[in-house]
Amino acid sequence: MPGLDPNLVSHTLNIELGTRPVVQPRRNFHPEVEKQIKVEIEKLLAAGFIKPIKHPTWLANIVPVKKKTGVIRVCTDYRDLNRACPKDEFPLPNMDILIDSTSGQGMLSFMDGFSGYNQIKMSPKDAEKTAFRTPYGNFYYTVMPFGLKNAGATYQRAMTAVFHDMMGKEVEDYVDDLVVKSKTRLGHYEVLRKVLERCRLYGLKMNPKKCAFGVSSGKFLGFQVHQRGIDVDPVKTRALRSLSPPKNPKELKSFMGRLSYIRRFIPGLAAMMSIFTPLLKKGQSYIWSKECHETYQQVQQLIARLPTMRAPIPGLPLKLYLAATNTAVGALLAQDSHEGEESPIYYVSRQLKGAETRYPKIELLCLALVYAAQRLRHYFLAHKLQLVVKSDPVRYLLTRPVLSGRLARWLLQLSEFDITCTTPKAIRGQAVIDMLALFPEVEESTLSKEILGELPEVVATVVEEASWTLYFDGSSTTNGGGAGVVIINPERQATALSFKLDFPCTNNVAEYEAFIMGLSTAREMGAERVKVIGDSNLVLSQLQGSFAVKEATLAPYRTAAERLINSFKQVVMEHIPGVTNRYADALATLGSKLSYVQEQPNITVVRRETPVVEAMVREELLEEDDWRKPLRKEFSGESSIKDLKDYMLIFGELYRRLPGGVLTRCVGMEEARRRLQEVHDATCSLEPVTSLYRRLQRKGYYWPEMRKQAADVQANCPKCSTVPTTEEAFTVSLAEDWRAPYLAFFVEGALPTDSKLAYKLKKTVKRYFMDGATLDRKGFNGEPLRCLERSEAHQVMQEIHAGECGEHQGMKRLYRQLLSFGYYWPTMKKDAHDFVKKCHTCQVHANLSHKPPTLLQDMRTPWPFHTWGLDLIGTIHPPSDGYIWILTATEYFTKWVEAIPLRKATGAAVSNFIREYIVSRFGIPYKMVTDNGTPFVNKQVSSTLNGYGIKNRRSTPYYPQGNGQAEATNKTILRILSKMVYEYKGNWSIHLPDALWAYRTSPRGATDFSPYSLVYGSDAISPVEITIPTARVSAVNDLEWDAKSCLDWRVLDLEAVDEKRMEAERKMALYHKTTAQAYNRTVKPQAFKQGDLVLKVVEHVKRQISGPSKFAPQWEGPFAVKEVHSSGYYHLISIKEGTLTDPINGKWLKPYYC
Repeated sequence: MPGLDPNLVSHTLNIELGTRPVVQPRRNFHPEVEKQIKVEIEKLLAAGFIKPIKHPTWLANIVPVKKKTGVIRVCTDYRDLNRACPKDEFPLPNMDILIDSTSGQGMLSFMDGFSGYNQIKMSPKDAEKTAFRTPYGNFYYTVMPFGLKNAGATYQRAMTAVFHDMMGKEVEDYVDDLVVKSKTRLGHYEVLRKVLERCRLYGLKMNPKKCAFGVSSGKFLGFQVHQRGIDVDPVKTRALRSLSPPKNPKELKSFMGRLSYIRRFIPGLAAMMSIFTPLLKKGQSYIWSKECHETYQQVQQLIARLPTMRAPIPGLPLKLYLAATNTAVGALLAQDSHEGEESPIYYVSRQLKGAETRYPKIELLCLALVYAAQRLRHYFLAHKLQLVVKSDPVRYLLTRPVLSGRLARWLLQLSEFDITCTTPKAIRGQAVIDMLALFPEVEESTLSKEILGELPEVVATVVEEASWTLYFDGSSTTNGGGAGVVIINPERQATALSFKLDFPCTNNVAEYEAFIMGLSTAREMGAERVKVIGDSNLVLSQLQGSFAVKEATLAPYRTAAERLINSFKQVVMEHIPGVTNRYADALATLGSKLSYVQEQPNITVVRRETPVVEAMVREELLEEDDWRKPLRKEFSGESSIKDLKDYMLIFGELYRRLPGGVLTRCVGMEEARRRLQEVHDATCSLEPVTSLYRRLQRKGYYWPEMRKQAADVQANCPKCSTVPTTEEAFTVSLAEDWRAPYLAFFVEGALPTDSKLAYKLKKTVKRYFMDGATLDRKGFNGEPLRCLERSEAHQVMQEIHAGECGEHQGMKRLYRQLLSFGYYWPTMKKDAHDFVKKCHTCQVHANLSHKPPTLLQDMRTPWPFHTWGLDLIGTIHPPSDGYIWILTATEYFTKWVEAIPLRKATGAAVSNFIREYIVSRFGIPYKMVTDNGTPFVNKQVSSTLNGYGIKNRRSTPYYPQGNGQAEATNKTILRILSKMVYEYKGNWSIHLPDALWAYRTSPRGATDFSPYSLVYGSDAISPVEITIPTARVSAVNDLEWDAKSCLDWRVLDLEAVDEKRMEAERKMALYHKTTAQAYNRTVKPQAFKQGDLVLKVVEHVKRQISGPSKFAPQWEGPFAVKEVHSSGYYHLISIKEGTLTDPINGKWLKPYYC
């Protein structure tokens, strides 16, 4: 086959200079395979694709690959050659652009080159480097073979040269896949003729079996392209749907890889795949849970109905929808056609990593936008972009007062695109609905800190009726009060109102004023469903029935508020901290600070001279038989509030004060029947069971038969288990705010009904006073201390201890600073102690305690050669004859030591050492103690120990005391050896036997016997005793030829060895007792039980090396204790990742408080 002209294109390898040629060793094949290889080689020779070679410098092996038809294809293993070749940077076309350009055409022709790569010649200087070996000789390619590193780039360069003027207009090409296109069927013939003439001109041959001419649709790069758009190849869809659920991580990776190829068609793929990600982590057990199976089924359902994607229309803007969850971000690129029909173009999504999971919701939208800009850059540059989202991420970035590094980078990346933001009016396309279903909205209750009038929404959602949001707050001063309201409609437009309360009022009254006026305004604006958000726990709890009303001034407000709530279809109330309600608070403060002298200021503030409840009073007409009518007649006069025994009339409403001071509104029998059923239906399934009578009291209702009727309803209800007692019926809880009695005393002059509490209040109230609307306490130094409730106290401690200027001080210092700043609450000292104790930052940066956490362990053994401790000394510098390690084994009873030098510390060396130096000499031991080093933890050592039935106990990592006997022996051996080879450090391996002799024949402190005498029954004869004979040497010399006497002496030694060992055991016990007494005095007991939360020391602290930075924490976690072992080590499990850790000694742990 002639092929393309070498002057046009040829393939060069450009092997890097200095690269050593590689000749691969020969591989053998089955005789049947060799026959098929021969057939293929003959075909290649006949075609002129290969030639024989005698002395190749590079030589690769062939790899026979069987096709589906059973025929062998001969491939070549060019991995070594490819590693020596630099990458050809010739750009390949963008696959998305090619697929988009091919769709939407009137007629298409698909063409594939005949042996495409083989039509390009190899460069003569590089051809012989493609040599390969076969059973029938060595050959090299004269044409470009498959498998070379840059073959694709070379072929793309050739196709670009041949069709350079037609690319992007009449032809689209990706390597050897060629598509001829035309907008109309009539013009397709001329385009096709032009392409074929170009092929003839350059000698480019096509494979007629793989060509399709004049079709309306076809497969291109794995997708089905046609005039309507782009679909996934149905063959690939069927293959995916036929797969069974993955059974192991390898199958799961394969499944996820196949899905990634069609991710353009699947909305929120990353959000769904996030449940599979933990299964692929190293060390994580593969458990296919119910949630995994449900997600797998959901993916299969999506594959069954993949949408048809459309290529973008030039000149028309694109629309981008953003979405985010706690695990992933995603986007949908869509476009409206000339007819206004919206069609999807591209889905993108990715999982969140590390710190990204902690981004605020608005920054997650920014991240989604930036990721979409990176993945779809070619679309963003070619079109104007309309960002369809409620909260504008671009506006968020532009309005930030200070941009951090991350936000600044994002803004810089987005600055090159033409992006505008539009608010979604309605959701029309199925593609958007599919994406929203996989990215459910995360509810966000706080106002944006940057843009007044917007809520940080994650994504638009489809609802039947839009909900409004109302933020309210009240403020009171000595000159009156103020109320602030922010109302946000479903289109996220905010209305801010400030009210000046020009009459005396308490802070709680101001809060009620704000609630009622805000809700009234929302009703006038057309709201029917409202979410009310405020920081007044008292007002919201009274309206929800959690707190009762005792103040007469608040009773009419709750009545008016309840009636107003009943006029809406739905009202949901939520309490938030005051710091997050700052806009409403600012408006309330504005209203309370204003004073009117002559004229209204130039600011939109509503002035109210009377309480809002006065305008809402309506005279209720009572029937003749209404039980309240006689009581009404008893009230007369000008006062708005009059007492009549336990009853009072407030703004025309009749109230009764129950025992305990609870103030309830008197209702007629018709309303009583409605309220009784309403409260029971809402609360009968709540736990724990509470009397219905008590709940009605909390809601603020009263009628004469209420107690009996409530008891009857509960007695007849299967869900209500008990009838309330009299004592329970009259017990009503109030808000647990310690300041409440003092505020009631100063504002209303009220005392607790309990005489003891009233006496206590009178004794302590002298140290308190009111400063405007604030309760203060007189400090012992004369300075006033502001009294805080619990949520405010926590906020203050957070700011002082861990705020921008917080130093994370200790418990006592935090307590002193709270007092010096001027704050007080009754449990301040205890709360400061608990706050610092539970501070995560303080816990992970705390110093390491060097006191041992457990008592000294008794490592004595019951008989000789029962337990051995193995350890390595090294690496040792300088080496001695190549030896850099010493492998030691210490017997725990006799203290006998075996040691050998090693050049490499491997499992094979340790295994041989156990067999030769321990088992063969001293028999099979019961147990061996090692550390967790790789030479001891491997298959060879485990196999040897298991084969002999030896138990293996491993000490915990970075805790050498766990193998203390071996560590002590190592120090002694090194000390002896270092003194022997002080002047000749390079010959230490020669003197190792001398050091062992010295150690074995010297008495050890724990036993007072030498290891030699405890093993053999008598002391060894020292070399000095030969030079200058001792008594025993002299006696032996006299009996040198008397064998019987020598035998008798030896028998006596052996008979005495057991007694000697018993004495050694007694001395070891005494030695351990003495040592343990001294050691245990330094112990700081610390034990954990299963389920406890702990922190563990980070690796660089345990290893005593430099950390990643000077500011790195010393502890990490928290972890949960999974297993507890009596020897003082633990198995932990990570709270965040759920993975098991290596065993760790309690020395490296400490409790975690949360």
